[in-house]
Amino acid sequence: RTLGWLRRTHVMNPPEIPGYRMGERLGSGGTAEVWAAQREKDFQRIALKIQQPALARDPLATQRFLEEARVLQTLKVPGVVRCLRAFRFLGLCVLELERVSGRTLEEELEDGRRFEEREALGLVLQVARTLEGLREAGVVHRDLKPGNLMLNADGSVKLIDLGFAGSGTEQGGAAGTTLGTPAYLAPEQARGESGLDARADIYSLGATLYHLVFGRLPFEAASDEEMLRKQVLAGLDGSTLKGGRASPTLHYFLEKMMAKDREARFATPAALVQDLEAHLAR
Repeated sequence: RTLGWLRRTHVMNPPEIPGYRMGERLGSGGTAEVWAAQREKDFQRIALKIQQPALARDPLATQRFLEEARVLQTLKVPGVVRCLRAFRFLGLCVLELERVSGRTLEEELEDGRRFEEREALGLVLQVARTLEGLREAGVVHRDLKPGNLMLNADGSVKLIDLGFAGSGTEQGGAAGTTLGTPAYLAPEQARGESGLDARADIYSLGATLYHLVFGRLPFEAASDEEMLRKQVLAGLDGSTLKGGRASPTLHYFLEKMMAKDREARFATPAALVQDLEAHLAR
């Protein structure tokens, strides 16, 4: 049945799922495709996150997919997309999600947009508030990056993907594993350490801030392995931060958020929020 469905839908382009009118594809990644849809019973506009067929037989990938649904359904954090329900269709896991309008920060960056410092810090402030909500719920995101942040036309930002968060509770995560996107990973995460906490997400948010303002990643590398080494060993480019291209305020936040030693970072997202509010009020 799954093979026939894939042939009919031309391998997820577009899928046919009973009870839904399918719209355009909103995004695609290694684990899932996200499609705009409308429920036929009440015409509610939603998004469907459909597991990639190649991963349907991978127990670990399926466990993470369902764990994301569990976390999303449990969380009551305004800055995180809501999961309305989860189900299986022809062996594939499907999440019915709140439809969030706008574009991801990654899409904005890919189109060449560069964010002014104050605007970027304001976006980071919003995300930091969301991270504090996750921290209070005992959740570490583990894969914070521009592609997981949706920017609405009104300037609000919403976290749209918690793909690794279920494996990243304050006490969770297996030693010797590295999940996430190498270009934004904290050093302790790049080393595969267990016991990650919110300070890993603060580092990733700092890398995101750098990307938003400068239009490029903090570190460039030819491979994931080289990128992971740089996350552990390389410092930020001093000529970029001190050559008049970054204000003292931006310099301060980047250095503190992306400190290699997590003890030197903001202890919690709440502490980052407090500091950002004080600077933006000036």
